[in-house]
Amino acid sequence: MNDLNFKVSSHLKSVIGRDLITDDFVAIFELVKNSFDANADEVDIYFGGDQIVIADNGKGMSESDIKDKWLFVAYSAKSDGTEDSLSSDVDYRENIQHRRYAGSKGVGRFSCDRLGSSLFLQSRKADGQDVQQLIVNWLDFEESSKENFIDIPVKHSVSREFKLCVPIGQPKHGTVLTITNLRSSWPRDSIKDLKASLAKLINPFGPATEGFTINIHAPAELEKDEDISKRENVAPNEIINGPVENFIFQTLQDKTTWLRSWIDPSENRFYTELIDRQKLIYRISEENPYSELADTNFECNIFYLNRAAKLTFARSMGISSVKFGSIFLFKNGFRSYPIGEENDDTFGIDRRKQQGYARYLGTRDVLGRIDVYGDEKKFKESSSRDKGLIESKAYLQLVESFWDRCFLRLENYVVGVSWRLKYDMDLEDASFLTGDEARSKVIEVVAKLANTPSVKVESYSDDILTVIDSKVKGFDKAIRSLEDLALKIGNNDLANRAKSAAQNYEEMRRSEAEALTFAENEQKARKAAETASAQKDAELKIERQRNLFLLSQGSRDKDILENLHHQVMIYASNAVHCIEKNLILINGGRQLTADEVRTEFEQLLLLNQQVIAASRFATTANFMLESSQIETDLGVYIYEYITKVCPIHEGNIDIVADNKVKNFKLRFSPIEISIVVDNLINNAYKAGAGHITFSLFQEDTHSIKILVRDNGGGVPDEIHPPERIFEKGVTTTSGSGLGLYHVRQLLESMQGSISLHRTDEYGSEFLIRIYK
Repeated sequence: MNDLNFKVSSHLKSVIGRDLITDDFVAIFELVKNSFDANADEVDIYFGGDQIVIADNGKGMSESDIKDKWLFVAYSAKSDGTEDSLSSDVDYRENIQHRRYAGSKGVGRFSCDRLGSSLFLQSRKADGQDVQQLIVNWLDFEESSKENFIDIPVKHSVSREFKLCVPIGQPKHGTVLTITNLRSSWPRDSIKDLKASLAKLINPFGPATEGFTINIHAPAELEKDEDISKRENVAPNEIINGPVENFIFQTLQDKTTWLRSWIDPSENRFYTELIDRQKLIYRISEENPYSELADTNFECNIFYLNRAAKLTFARSMGISSVKFGSIFLFKNGFRSYPIGEENDDTFGIDRRKQQGYARYLGTRDVLGRIDVYGDEKKFKESSSRDKGLIESKAYLQLVESFWDRCFLRLENYVVGVSWRLKYDMDLEDASFLTGDEARSKVIEVVAKLANTPSVKVESYSDDILTVIDSKVKGFDKAIRSLEDLALKIGNNDLANRAKSAAQNYEEMRRSEAEALTFAENEQKARKAAETASAQKDAELKIERQRNLFLLSQGSRDKDILENLHHQVMIYASNAVHCIEKNLILINGGRQLTADEVRTEFEQLLLLNQQVIAASRFATTANFMLESSQIETDLGVYIYEYITKVCPIHEGNIDIVADNKVKNFKLRFSPIEISIVVDNLINNAYKAGAGHITFSLFQEDTHSIKILVRDNGGGVPDEIHPPERIFEKGVTTTSGSGLGLYHVRQLLESMQGSISLHRTDEYGSEFLIRIYK
C-alpha cells in the first residue's frame, strides 16, 4: 500500500481570501484584529494614491515567524498556545482577557487579497534589528488553477529601516502592510462609513478600547474636515482624519432606560439592574443557571430609546439609532460581524415583534451589546467571517440568557411602564417617576419580578416603591403588589403602610358609593316628579349642541344643576370621610405624625379644588355635564373654558387662548382639566403676570400640545434646577407648593405631561402634551 498526498491548487488563495471575505470593511476588521492580537496599542490606517497602509506598533515578526507562521496557511499560533508576547508586564490583555484573541483561524492575513492585488509586508520585532520584507502578488495565484499553491513564490528581503512612502511616522517595531492596486475605490463616504464601523468593532458605546487606538489618515479629506470642524455640534464620525471614537455611552446612560446583566464568577450568581434615566429602579440577583457562561465574563447592556432619546442620539452622532445598529455581540473585545448591523435579526427580535407589534420591542427600539470571552471551543466564528458565531452549547446558552434574563426584563418594564404612559416617549429625564401614576406601574412590574422564587432583590428605589395616592387608576392592584413586594424585601414598615393605605381606600370607596347612591336616588325622584313637565326649549337644545358652555345667567337647566350637585356630593363626601377618619384616630388616642397631617391636608386641598371647580360650572355656565367624565373635543373644551369661564373669575389677569386643534376627541374629566387651567392662571398671577396665553396645536392625530406663556417674573434663581417647581412642597410664593405638583399628577393620570419650556425675568413657558 502506497501513501498519497493532497495537492493544493493555487486557487486556494481565492477560496480563503476574496471568496471567503466578501466585504471590504470585514477585511480591514480582520487586519486590525491581527494588530490587536500582536499586542499593538496603536494602529494607523492610511488611504491615498491607490493604496491602503495599515501600520501597528505590535511585537512584530522575525524571519522565522514569517516562514513558520505567516506563510503557514491556516496555522495559528494563537490557537495552539505558542503565540509569544513582548512582556507579561506590559500586556494589559494578559490580565483582562486571559490571553484570548480576537482571531485564531490563521486566514485573516488573506484579507489583504480582498483589498488589493499587491501586498508589501514589513515587520520588525521589538528586540530585533532587521526589518523583514515580503512582496506578494496575489494575481500570480490566479493565472492557472493547475499550479500548486506551494510552488508560487513570494519575494523575501531584509532592510535596516521601514520603507514608508506615506506620512505616518517611522515605527520602532511592529508590522506595516502596504496594499496597492486596490480592487475598490475609497471615496470620502466609504472612509466615513468605515470609521463608524470601526468604532462599533471595538466599542460602540464609548471611547476607544483602553490601550488600543485606531487612527485614520486621509490627506485628500483634510480640507473638507477643516471646513466641517468649524460648524457647531459636529458629530464624531463627520470628521474623517483622526482617532476612531464615539461618546454615545454616557448619553445613552443618562437619557435612556438601561438594563445591565452580568455573571459574578466568584459567587456564580446572575445579576440584573435596571436604571431609568439615571434613576435606579432595581438590582436583583439569582443563581446562575448557565454553566457554559460561568467563566466567560458574560455581560449584557441594553438601552431602550424613546422618541426623545432617538432625537438626542441623532443629534450627537450624526446618524439615526436605527442606522447605527441594534444588539451587538462582542467576543474577546471585538465584534462578531454582522450581528447588530441595520436589518440584522440574529436573535429573532423583529420576527417576534411581528406577532404583536404593540406588545413587543423591536430592533429599532433598542441599542446594546453582549460581551463574552472564550476560546474557539466555546465561541467559534463562522468561517465566512460575516455570519456571526457557530451554534455551540455556550452560544445557545448565551442566546437563552439574553432573552430570558435581559431582553424580556427590559421589555416588561418598557411595555408595563413607558408604553402605558404615552407621554413618556418625549421625556429625556426620569422626573415623571415622581408621579403616582408612574409609580403604580413601576410597583406592578417590580413586584411581578420579585415574586419569582429564585430572585433576590438586592437594591431598589425607595422613593418609587412607596405608598401612592388612592386616586390613581388601578390603585387597589398596585397597593396589593406593593404590600407583597415589601414583605418579600423585608421592609415591614412599608408593608404596614401599604396595608393601611389599602384599608383606607376600601373605606373611601364605600363612602363614595353611599354618596353616589344617595345622589342618584335624589335625581331619579326629581325626574319622576317632573315627567309631566313641558319639553325643553328646542332652541336651547340646538344652542347646547353648538357650545359646551352657555353663559345665560337668567335661567338654569335643572338636569345640569342636578349633575353638578351629584359631583359636589361625591367630592364633599370624600372630604367628610377624610376628616372623620382622622378624628376617629385622634379620639382613640392616636398621635398623628407631621407627615400624616401634611398628607391629609394635601388630600383635602385637592378635594376642595374639585368642589370649587364644580361650583364654577353651577354659578357661571350651563355645562353639559352628564357624568364625572365626558368624551368630546378636548381642544374645544379647553378653549371655551379659558375664553368663557376663566375671565369671569380672574379679572386681574388678561387671558387669551388660540386653538388650532381639530377634532381631538378624548374621554376626560372636565373638573380635572379645569383645575389644571385654574392652577396655571393662578400661578401666573402670583408671579406678577398681567397676561397669559394658551396656544393649542397638534403635530399628529394622536397628541396635542398646549404652550402656556405668561409675562411674570419667572422661576426664582433659588429654585435650581427650575424644573423642581413640579415637586411637592416647592413654591415660588407663600403658597402650599402643591399647585403645579397637582397639575402634573392630574395630567399624568390622563396620559399627559407638563414641562418647563423656558423661564427668565420676562416670564415662563410651560409645555403640556396630552396623548390619546
